[in-house]
Amino acid sequence: MAEDAEMSLEQKEDQCDSEAKIEELELQLCQARSLSEERLDLLMHCRADLDNVLRRSAREKEENVKYASEKLIAKLLPVLDSLDQAAKHDEGTKVLYAQLLGILSAEGLTAIDAVGKKFDPYQHEALFQVETGELEEGTVAEEIQKGYLFNSRVVRFSKVAVAKPLNAAKI
Repeated sequence: MAEDAEMSLEQKEDQCDSEAKIEELELQLCQARSLSEERLDLLMHCRADLDNVLRRSAREKEENVKYASEKLIAKLLPVLDSLDQAAKHDEGTKVLYAQLLGILSAEGLTAIDAVGKKFDPYQHEALFQVETGELEEGTVAEEIQKGYLFNSRVVRFSKVAVAKPLNAAKI
């Protein structure tokens, strides 16, 4: 019986050791799972950041391509103005003006329609006011120099005279 008691004591010790090892292994497994979830979450955040960077880069590249010739067009605007003025007096320059305007229009240049429109500080630059009874106050009465949009972005503001009511008090 003493042997039985000893064996059972040894078995109990073995059983306690086994339970301790199982608890230790379960703890290690729990820590490993926690670490893997943490790293998976970090990986998913990194992937989302990369996707955002790629999308932003593609959008910026598309915008750069869209506005690549903006500087050239801005440099050509005085030539276009001169041709516009010459076209008022000579038939040959009307053809040249129409050709140049056609090329620039194909690249995305459009004239800002100003006369008769409500003054818009995002498209017009007011040079002075004109007293008139025909137009509503704040309406563009006269265009001094054409303004242009390049792919919906203002390249040059229209220089305009803005209507004010007759006999308006001067400020």
